[in-house]
This record gives sequence, structure tokens and C-alpha cells, in this order.
Amino acid sequence: MSKQSKTFRMADVVLLTVLLVGFLIFFFFTHQNKSEGYVEVFKDGKLVLTLVQDGRYELKTEEKHIMDIVFEKGKVRVENSDCPLKICEKTGSVGPNGVIVCIPNKVVVRFVGKSKVDVMTW
Repeated sequence: MSKQSKTFRMADVVLLTVLLVGFLIFFFFTHQNKSEGYVEVFKDGKLVLTLVQDGRYELKTEEKHIMDIVFEKGKVRVENSDCPLKICEKTGSVGPNGVIVCIPNKVVVRFVGKSKVDVMTW
């Protein structure tokens, strides 16, 4: 084997390594778990909150605490609701185009965003 032939093999390995590392970096930055959307909270049919950043938000009226809404990692959920059956809490976390409804409190929490899924069935 000539020295030039071995150099081309080493260059091929280096080139493939660079391409692989570039692909992994591209994949990592384009597929991060970012929330692509926002959350709308309706009380009695009126928009009362719009959530765009991750965090814990308290929904309350002048008289009482209604519930805590947690928006994190591209999902939204309800905690500490004062309704009797806690169905809104049991709904769990929902992602883009998901809805949580609390009928006793007349609250609708809707995640507005683009989903990665076209159709969902139960």
C-alpha cells in the first residue's frame, strides 16, 4: 500500500466524523422540546389569561382561589383546583391543541399551537 492510499483513508474517516458530528448538532438543535404555542385560559367564556412562558400561574377571582395552571416543557396542566371532582386535575398534561375543562368553575384551558400529530383517536 502506498502512503497516499493510507492518507485518503484517514481523510475519509475525518470527513465522515465531521459530517456525523454536524448531523448530530443539527438534529439536537432542531428537535429540542420547545413549546410552539401558547395557552389561553377562559373563565365564564371570557379570555382572562394568555400564557407564553413556562411557569406556575394562579387563577383567582376577587373572592377565592380557583386553580393553579402549570405551563412547562411544551405541556399544560391544572393543579390545586377547588372543584369537587377534580376532573380537570385528573386530565393531566396536554400538549398543542389540547383542552382542559373545569365545568364547576366554568374554566377552559386551551393550548394553542402546532401539533406534531395530524389525527388522534381514542
